Amino acid sequence: MDAPSYNTYVTVGAIERNLSTPVGVERAVQRCRETRVGKVILEAYRGGTVIPAETLRRLRDAFRAEGLATSGGLMPIHGDDFGKRAVGVEARCGFFCYSDAGTRRSIEAEIRKLARLFDEVIIDDALLTSCRCRQCDQARGGRDWADFRRDLMLTFSQRLVEAVHEENADAKLILKLPQYYDRYHRFGYDPVGQGQLYDGIWVGTETRDPTTLAYGYTEPYQPWFHVGWVRRCVGAKFQGAWYDYLDCDEQLFYEQAVTTTLTGPGQVTLFCYGEPMFAESGGMARRVARARDVLDRLARLAVDPVGVAAFRPARADGDGDLFIFDTLGMVGIPLAPVITLDRVLRNVIIPAHGAAEADTPARVVEILAGGGQVILTLNALCRMLDDDGLAEAFGYDPSGASVVPTSADGLAVGDEPIELQRPCRIAGDLAPRDADVPVWAVVGRCEGGSLRVPLVTVKRHPSGGRAVVWNVDGCRHADFPINERLNVPVRSSMLDLPQPVLDVLRNIALAPLGVAIRSPSRVAVFLFQQCLVLVNYTDDPASVEFDGFVPQLDGTLSDDQANTCTDDAVRLVPRSLLAVPLTRPLGAG
Repeated sequence: MDAPSYNTYVTVGAIERNLSTPVGVERAVQRCRETRVGKVILEAYRGGTVIPAETLRRLRDAFRAEGLATSGGLMPIHGDDFGKRAVGVEARCGFFCYSDAGTRRSIEAEIRKLARLFDEVIIDDALLTSCRCRQCDQARGGRDWADFRRDLMLTFSQRLVEAVHEENADAKLILKLPQYYDRYHRFGYDPVGQGQLYDGIWVGTETRDPTTLAYGYTEPYQPWFHVGWVRRCVGAKFQGAWYDYLDCDEQLFYEQAVTTTLTGPGQVTLFCYGEPMFAESGGMARRVARARDVLDRLARLAVDPVGVAAFRPARADGDGDLFIFDTLGMVGIPLAPVITLDRVLRNVIIPAHGAAEADTPARVVEILAGGGQVILTLNALCRMLDDDGLAEAFGYDPSGASVVPTSADGLAVGDEPIELQRPCRIAGDLAPRDADVPVWAVVGRCEGGSLRVPLVTVKRHPSGGRAVVWNVDGCRHADFPINERLNVPVRSSMLDLPQPVLDVLRNIALAPLGVAIRSPSRVAVFLFQQCLVLVNYTDDPASVEFDGFVPQLDGTLSDDQANTCTDDAVRLVPRSLLAVPLTRPLGAG
C-alpha cells in the first residue's frame, strides 16, 4: 500500500484571518512545505460567512504558483441570511432544513461557484438535518423520520453532483462523512446510497481526547472499524481520511495519525490551517510531519487486513450496542467489518445492529451448523429469541434473557471470584437452559446478599461450532445529552474489566483464527495477513504475549526504540506502537 498524501483545510475564518495579505499567503506556503502538506482546500462557506469567488481565485492561483494543489470546500452549517435553520430540539446544532427551497438554492449556488474554480470540491461533515418543522413533517407523509431524511438528503445530493458536473465536466464532488457512524441513519447520512452518487467519499477519523465529553468519549480504535465499514459500503469510492486538533494535545493528535494511517487512505486532510496546527513552536502538524517516515513505512506494512468479522448492516440501528465496535477493539479484539452475513463465515460478532436483519437468525443457525462460531451481544440475542432455531442453538428458552441494564459489584471466572475497583455495567439478565457459563457477574440484591448473572455463555454445536453470548452493556440513543456533540456520550465499563475476564473474551473471539493474544485494556491489536501491529494507547508500559504468529524479528517497526519484540511477546512503552512482520501469512501452515 502506498503512503497517503497530505492536505490541509482552510476555513472561511482562517482565510479572513491568515490569508488576507501576501505575507499571510507566503507564510502558509512555507508552513505547508515544512509540514509536507501538498494540497490546500479553500473553503467558500461556513456558518453564514461567504468567501467571494475573486478571493478564492486569487488564493488558488497563489498556491498553485508555489507548486501546491488546491481544492474547494464548503461546510453546510446555518448562519445569518443563508438558508433556513432546522427546527426542533432533537439536536440543538446549526443544521439546515432541506425541505426549504431557499436552503437548497443557496447551497447549490455555492457548490456551483466552487466547481467553476476547482476540479475537486469537498463538502464537510454537516450535510445532515434534524429538522422537524411543519414543512418537513408534511413532506415525510407519515414515513419514519430516518427514512424521510435519508431520501431527502439523497435527492439533494444527486442534485449537487449534477450541478458540479454541469459547471465543470472535470470536477469531482467529494462527501466527507463525520465520525459518528452509529448515528448516521437518524440524520440523513446513507453511505451506500451516497457512495453511489458522489465521486468520492472521505471519512472523519478524528477521535480527540477519549477521556472527556467535550467531543464525546470516542476511543482511538474507532477509525479502524469506521473506515473499514465505510469501505464495505462505498467500495472504491473511499479516497481519504480527515482528523483535527480539537480537544487534542500533540500526542493525541499523533495517535489519530497512527490509527488513520492503518486504515489505508489515499490522502489525509489535517483540519484546519491556523496556529494550533501549524505554529512554529508546538504545532500539531509538525508533530505528524516529524513522524512521517514511520507513518509512511507503517502504511506500506498495513496491507490485507484480517480479523474477527463484525456484522454491521449498512442501514441498521444498533440501539443498546451503539459504538460497541470501538470498545471491542480497545480491549484487544481485532475486527473486520462486514455488512452482509454470509453463511460461509466461520467467526462473527453480531451486536444489536445485525439482529435487525430479517434473515439473521437463519444465517446464524447455518454458520453454526457449518462449524463456525457466532458471538451475540445480549441486546442481539433478545431481539432474536423468538426464533426457535436460534434459541435452541444458544441454549435458551424465549423467556431466558432480558435487557435490564444494571451494575455488577463483582465478577467470577469459573469459581474464582474477582473484586472490582468500580462497578461494571452489564446489559441485563440471562438464564440459559443448556449452555456453559465461563464468566459470571455478581449483582447485589436489594434485600441483601447477591445473585450470579452470566456474563458469558457458550454452547457447543454438534458440528464443532460455538454459540456464544456476551452480556456487555453498550450505548443507547437515550444516553445522548441535550448539549450533545453526536459522538459517544458514555464510556464503556468493558474497558475496566479485569485481565482474567478480558482474556476469556479475547480467547473466545480469536480461537477460530488459530492465534492467542494476552494484552491489557486499551492496547489495540491490528491484524494483517503478513503483519501484526500493536498500539499502546495508555500512559503505562504494556506487555503483550501472543501465540500462533511467526514474527520476523529483524523487520520490526516502532516509533520508540525502547519497544522490544521476541518470538512470543512484545514490550511497549507508554503511548507507542510496534509493527511486526510475519514470516508466513496469518492462518497459513
